[in-house]
Amino acid sequence: MESRKIFVVCEYKKGQNTYKNVSLELLGAANRLRMQAKEEFNLEYEVVAIVIDSGIDADFCTLSKYGAQKIIYMKNPHFKDYNCVYYSKAIIEAVKIKNPQIVLFGATNMGRELAPYVTSRLKTGLTADCTELSLSEHKGEVKLAATRPTFGGVLMATILSKKNPQCATVREGVFEKEIFNCGNPNVENINFYDSFFNLKAPKILQFSPSAKKENNLSSAKVILCGGKGLKTKENFEKLKKLSELTGCCWAATRAAVDSDLAPREVQIGQTGRTVSPDLYIAFGVSGAIHHILGMSSSKTVVAINIDPNAPIFKNCDYKIIQDATMVLDELLREFS
Repeated sequence: MESRKIFVVCEYKKGQNTYKNVSLELLGAANRLRMQAKEEFNLEYEVVAIVIDSGIDADFCTLSKYGAQKIIYMKNPHFKDYNCVYYSKAIIEAVKIKNPQIVLFGATNMGRELAPYVTSRLKTGLTADCTELSLSEHKGEVKLAATRPTFGGVLMATILSKKNPQCATVREGVFEKEIFNCGNPNVENINFYDSFFNLKAPKILQFSPSAKKENNLSSAKVILCGGKGLKTKENFEKLKKLSELTGCCWAATRAAVDSDLAPREVQIGQTGRTVSPDLYIAFGVSGAIHHILGMSSSKTVVAINIDPNAPIFKNCDYKIIQDATMVLDELLREFS
């Protein structure tokens, strides 16, 4: 019996000869679904990496190392630069040929545009910004159970799609990368004639790189996060200085960003970045659920808050009941 398929749409970092972390994380998540299917439902799934480009030098063994049992490589000069119309049409074609049960996208700028484009044309469902993926039996069928926050993060909703392919997007850092070593990758090429691209599509006139980001939060090992409890921009400048002195990254909560204490690009939470550092130190962070969703994968959490009843203390490994600004000043004196 032919195995079922889980597609993982992989994003390649052009010019860096590597893949985005979220793609490798999703390969691991797909393999965990594959193992659950075998153990609980006696079903065989195959994890398939989807790679779209004009011709890359990336080692496909990297995808195999992180869990790709098969690679579908779609190569054409039209794919040199990302174009939602061309990329989505290619994925739709692969879905029609291979009939996967599940398709997973990274919740990146590209994935957030591409996934709804693909699913709307396939007339199937999409669960966005998932925090958990599993398989569940429903009315005699094994379905992808995709869990995501709802009602502003107050509740978690587990969503089942009515038809295949069942699609979901996941942000970077939600799952950990895991090595599976699936052996030599089985690569299948899907080629397209020029007539395939006879459709109206936006024409890219120029690339304008964005300003350099202050933090690389997605790969940070230690993060110092400030909440509204730091009160002033001056204190956030101190937090930034402490991060520079210690070689850490700094971040902020949504409440702090909304109060204009920190820029939007360093926001962590449901509507910001998702991170999984080795150490996460929260200065004056109350611990609202929409913030917890963005940092719950942190290995060790230290919370500093003057309020002994702050919700953050239910989601930390070490708690310090103290004015966060005083602790921040003391740390600056120690490291200066």
